[in-house]
Amino acid sequence: MAHSRRGGADRVPHSAPGGPQLTESIAVSGISEPLYVATTETGAVRVIDGLRRLAAAAALGLTDVPVTHRPLIQVTVLTAHPGNIRKDLKISAQFAKSIAVSGVRTAIQVTRAPGGELRVVDGHRRLAAAIKAGITHVSYTYEDQDEAGQMLDMVTTARHRAALTGAEERAALFEAASLGADAAQMAAAAALPLARAKEIKKLVKSEQVRAIAAKAPNIDLEEFAILAELEKTDPEAAARATAEIAAHPDDRHHGWIVRRARTDSQARAKLAAHRAELEATGAKIRSEDELREGATWVSRLPGLTAESHAECQGHVWVAGSSRYEAYCTNPALYGHDLPAPTTAPKPSAAQRRATIEGGKNWDTAEEIRREWLAKFFGKARRPRAESDLMTTITARVLMSGADVISRRATHPKSTGRLTGWFGIKEHSGSEARARAVTSAKAVAMAFGAVATAYEQHAVRTVWRTDEHHAGSEVRAVTGEYLGWLVSLGYQPSPIEQAVIDGRPYNPGATAMAADAAEGKTLN
Repeated sequence: MAHSRRGGADRVPHSAPGGPQLTESIAVSGISEPLYVATTETGAVRVIDGLRRLAAAAALGLTDVPVTHRPLIQVTVLTAHPGNIRKDLKISAQFAKSIAVSGVRTAIQVTRAPGGELRVVDGHRRLAAAIKAGITHVSYTYEDQDEAGQMLDMVTTARHRAALTGAEERAALFEAASLGADAAQMAAAAALPLARAKEIKKLVKSEQVRAIAAKAPNIDLEEFAILAELEKTDPEAAARATAEIAAHPDDRHHGWIVRRARTDSQARAKLAAHRAELEATGAKIRSEDELREGATWVSRLPGLTAESHAECQGHVWVAGSSRYEAYCTNPALYGHDLPAPTTAPKPSAAQRRATIEGGKNWDTAEEIRREWLAKFFGKARRPRAESDLMTTITARVLMSGADVISRRATHPKSTGRLTGWFGIKEHSGSEARARAVTSAKAVAMAFGAVATAYEQHAVRTVWRTDEHHAGSEVRAVTGEYLGWLVSLGYQPSPIEQAVIDGRPYNPGATAMAADAAEGKTLN
C-alpha cells in the first residue's frame, strides 16, 4: 500500500515511526482507530491519516488493518469557476502553512461544467494553497448543479460558514494536544507561533487546565499558565478556582478568578513566612477575635513604631493581608498616648476581613489592567477611531487643567511605567521624540502619559466608601479614568465597575453576613 500525507499524495515517505509505546499498545489491543485512506483515479490507495499506526502494524507483521475511505482527485484536472465571487483569495502565509502541513482537510466541492471539465464550486482558497504547497491530490465531493445553482452555492457557503470563536478554537487545540497532536500541527492549523503551540502542549498536562479548557471562554493562555503553576504550588487554590469557573460558565471574569486565586495564594504564603519569622523570635501572635475592645494598631499610636513598641507587655501581632501587624492590646493601661478621637465606629472583625479581601481584589484588578495597558500601547497598528478617541481624551484632560497631571505625571513610578509601555530605555525628551516618529505613535504616547498619571492617582483604597476611603474626589477621578479605558476596549472587573458607577463595593458579603443583618455593612 502506498502512503500519503493528509491529502498530499506523493509528498511523504513510505514509512513513519510508530514508536515503542504505540507498537506495544497495538500488539496488546490491536488498531482501534481505522486508518484514513483514499483511492485516486489510478486506483492507488493512499493513507490520509494513520501513518504511525500503519508503521506499527507493519513492525508487528500484521497483514490487515481497518480503514475508512475518502475520495481524492488530482488537482490538475480541476478548474476554477469562471464566476467565482471571491476575487481576492487571501492566501496568507499562515493559511498556506496550514495546508502544507496538514493538507486539505475540508473537501473541495466540484461539479461538471457544460464543457465537461470539473469545476470548483467551493474551495478555491484551499485548492490554490494546495497547489502552492505542491500537493498533487485533494479530497473532494461531487454534486450535479446547474449554472444558477452553482452561483447560489458559492454565496451560501461563503455567507453561512461561521468561524470558530477564540474560545472554541482554543478548546479544540487543547483537546487535540491531549489526543497527541504535535506542536507543529497545531501551529499550522491555528496560525499560531510555534512557541504558543508548544505552550499549549505543556499546559494540557495540567489536570485543572484540562478541566476548564472548554468551559472558560474568557481565559487566555497566560491565565491558563497561572492556573497550571498554581496547581503545583497550591493545589487547593487551583481546585477552588476551577470549581468556581465551572459553576459560573457564563461569567466573563474567569481570568480574574484565576489571577485572584494566585493573589490570595501568594498573600497566604507571605503571611505564613512572616508568621514563621515571628515565631522564631518568640513573638506573641493573636487572632483578631482575641483582642480586647481597646486594642489598637501600633502604627496609630503617636510616636510609636513596631520596633519601639516591641518591649511593651501589650505587644502582639495579628494577621493582616500578607503580613502580621503590630497591636497594643491596651494602650491606656500601658501608658501610651492615644490616637486622636474619631466619631467613626471601630470596624468589626468581619468588616476588617472584608477590607482585606477588597484590597486583594483591587490588587488583582490593577495587575490585569496594567497588563492590558501594556498590550494596548504595544500595538503595531490601531484603528483610526481608537487614535481619535485617545486624542479627544488627552485634549479634554489638558484643557481642563486637571491637577492629576501636574501632581502625578512626573512621579518616578509614572515615568518608569511610561518608559516600560513604549520600550524607552530612559525617560528623556530626546528619546521620546525619536519614538514618536508617526502621528499615531505620538497620540498613543500622549495618552500614555495621561494614563500613567491617573494610574498613580488611583491609590489602593480608592474602591472604599467608608470612613477610611481615599476621598470622594480621588474615587470620582479614578472612575472617570477607568471609563475612558472601557471606551477603548478594556473589560473592567466588578470592583472597578463599582468605582466607575460611583456605588459602594462589598467585597465580603459572606464574611459580613452577620454584620449586614445588624445594618453594619461596609459602605
